[in-house]
Amino acid sequence: MEPSLPNKRMQRLATGMLITMLVILVLANVYLSAHPLVGYLRAFAEAAVVGALADWFAVTALFRQPLGLPIPHTAIIPRNKERIGQSLGRFVEQNFASPEVVSAKLKGVDLSGKLAQWLSEPERAEVFADRVTSLIPQLLDSVDGHQMQHFVSDSVSKRAQGINLGPLLAEVIAMLTAEKRHQVLLDKWLRAADEYVSDNEPRIRQRVRENTAWLWQRLAMDDKVADSVVAVLREIVAEIARDPVHPLRLRLDEVIGKLATDIATSPEYREQIAVHTRKLLDHPALRDYAADVWHDVLRSMREDISSPDSHIKAWLTEATQAATHALLRNEQLRWRLNDWIHNVAVEVVQAHQRDVGLLIADTVRDWDTATITRRIEQQVGEDLQYIRINGTLIGGLVGLAIYVLSRAFG
Repeated sequence: MEPSLPNKRMQRLATGMLITMLVILVLANVYLSAHPLVGYLRAFAEAAVVGALADWFAVTALFRQPLGLPIPHTAIIPRNKERIGQSLGRFVEQNFASPEVVSAKLKGVDLSGKLAQWLSEPERAEVFADRVTSLIPQLLDSVDGHQMQHFVSDSVSKRAQGINLGPLLAEVIAMLTAEKRHQVLLDKWLRAADEYVSDNEPRIRQRVRENTAWLWQRLAMDDKVADSVVAVLREIVAEIARDPVHPLRLRLDEVIGKLATDIATSPEYREQIAVHTRKLLDHPALRDYAADVWHDVLRSMREDISSPDSHIKAWLTEATQAATHALLRNEQLRWRLNDWIHNVAVEVVQAHQRDVGLLIADTVRDWDTATITRRIEQQVGEDLQYIRINGTLIGGLVGLAIYVLSRAFG
């Protein structure tokens, strides 16, 4: 990378002034006797040449060896680039990347309010939602489907194993019992039983004859016995269906209530529920179903995002506007959010403060000498050329002042 144009221009100007002073010095020595003022000119030019050469040497010695000569304490920056990098890293670390500095800068600043004010414009909220939505496909592409499936499945399995589902199941049973839904189910079973008896009456008669033949065969009463059995069965079913306080119904209430209590409190039930839960979660069919659901979700999200009427983008736009309006209305909420941002920023800086200094030091150390010389010279080269120019002028003026004083008091 070549030096910048202003740097080149100032370098040529400083060198031109040095050459000019040398020419004036030579001419002044040649024509010294031509006029008394020539002596003053020579004194100025002589001191200016000395000042210009001294500052040229000082500026050049920062970056390289003057005239290529191995003079001690020259090429200061290339020889000390590692120390410079460490010092620069410590300087930034202590003065910019410190928790105290960041805390002081963020203290009293309403960051959430400024952000909410900026996003309160519908156009900006829409642009923000569009930018966030455009990142979703990249995020989805970076996620491995199999790894995500196993991660979700394992996480759900571990969490489920740590949860006691007994009280929850007991609560569900209690809710169903309280609304008598189990009795409705019993009524359906009774109707089904009655239909079963009606539909299978010949089969029931046959079974009755087969099981009572030894007793009634001689009396030829097997058909009457079969009719009685069928009638009794249907009567029992009808009786239970008619009577809302039938002993069987009350017994069912009692059994279900005891079951709910046992499920909620019994260690044996808890262990059985945990075993069946693990079997369910580890079942290949459930894992395959979870994989299909995950793929369907991904496909739906991609299709929605690519659509001009994206529901995700619309929802995100509305959510952004609602959040910004809530922040603008609620000052207490804004300052709670500001405190959170402040604490997070300070914690991040505190955790990575040393890393910033090491990053700068390592980066500078990895630069070659030509790179660090060129980059620093590009940043401060123009100012260094001003030093040479000022050295020429100030040196000349000091030399002239000394000459005047020596003439006045000589």
